[in-house]
Amino acid sequence: MTLHTMHREDVKAAIRKHHGSQRNFEKANNLAPNAVSEIFRGRTSRPTTEAIEKLLEEVARESIKLDDSVITTPTHRLNGRGQ
Repeated sequence: MTLHTMHREDVKAAIRKHHGSQRNFEKANNLAPNAVSEIFRGRTSRPTTEAIEKLLEEVARESIKLDDSVITTPTHRLNGRGQ
């Protein structure tokens, strides 16, 4: 997934999920205040775009790990067959 293929609200949610707020994300990546908002307004910034892309790659890797894990059908405590 890339910044340009995802919905802006999904990108914001990923940032908030991993950093708590856009400002915390900006501080963690040494970006200017409101740098993320500027991207969504159409003003390009290579450092901001690269930081967001890196975060989205991490999110994608995490979801692949979750998809690859063994998922078992939960069993009810009185039914050992998993139905």
